[in-house]
Amino acid sequence: MIKYTDLKSTNRQNLKEILPLKKPFTVLIEPSSLCNFRCVQCFQSFKEDNYFSGTKMNMPLTRFKGVIDQLKKWEGSKLKVLKLNLYGEPLFNTDFCEMLRLAREADIAERIETTTNASLLNKKIAEKLVEYELDYVRVSIYSPDQRKHQEITGSKFDIRKIHENLKALQNVKKRAASKHPFIAVKMLDAYSSENEAFMEMYKDVADEVYIEKPHSWIKVSGTDFIKDYYKDKAAKAIDDSEKNSSPRIACPMAFTTMAVRSNGDVSPCCVDFIGGTNLGNVDDSRLEEIWNSDRWFEFRKLQLQNRKHENYSCARCDIFRNDYYTKDNIDGFPLEKLR
Repeated sequence: MIKYTDLKSTNRQNLKEILPLKKPFTVLIEPSSLCNFRCVQCFQSFKEDNYFSGTKMNMPLTRFKGVIDQLKKWEGSKLKVLKLNLYGEPLFNTDFCEMLRLAREADIAERIETTTNASLLNKKIAEKLVEYELDYVRVSIYSPDQRKHQEITGSKFDIRKIHENLKALQNVKKRAASKHPFIAVKMLDAYSSENEAFMEMYKDVADEVYIEKPHSWIKVSGTDFIKDYYKDKAAKAIDDSEKNSSPRIACPMAFTTMAVRSNGDVSPCCVDFIGGTNLGNVDDSRLEEIWNSDRWFEFRKLQLQNRKHENYSCARCDIFRNDYYTKDNIDGFPLEKLR
């Protein structure tokens, strides 16, 4: 299987040349917005009430079935990727494996993946991930050091258990003579020897181990995700992020991506935890209708016309400039071709 870090550059098309898309390339469905970690660099650690804290839940299986049914009826090519994760820990939902089964049987995407902290992974779940051929599982690690892991995650979870869980998944794969799922284990750049310790710790249970570059979530008052995470190394992380950023105008997510929250809200964004880019709800409208709606069209115009400041989430976001996470530049795409 292709390494996870190579997926964005494999068979890549020039987005400007193929817009507008009949349907999104990427759809994220959020099995759960709940999480058993409270990471300092994540909105899960917020103590104040906000849109996100007020909408935390597991997605009901009936809603998930409805989303999959709509995607199956949506004419056109398969999705490039269906991601069964968004803002929470997907395995927090005990229906996750059934959701994977339904998604696999629907045959609506070229690949299916999820991102997890692997703390809730067990043998039974591992067997289902293999049986239902999850293509990729990305595992988020926060430190190879137990003390620092606890400090970051607000959890006393033993990191040795994560290694054991991944080893069990690899053993299930071997017994089934399966390459699925490809296990990609990643950690944010620590700018220290901690990177090497992390790589060494997980190399025997992963198909790929890699370091991610820092980025900040949408900015909210009184919080600085990078500073909260990096502390005395924050200046280095911010400088690194700036060096790997480009002066783009438009965020391409509105043209390629659809995210369905556990509560049914639909957005063109996978980082908007505060809900400013919600453009519909799957319980009220079909996904295809939302994708082709005037609201979504106007949101795309807002991007191309450099009016992101008019949306209170986009006004606080700069991830679209990050070359590590955003590969497409659609600046200058003519408005008259949007329809």
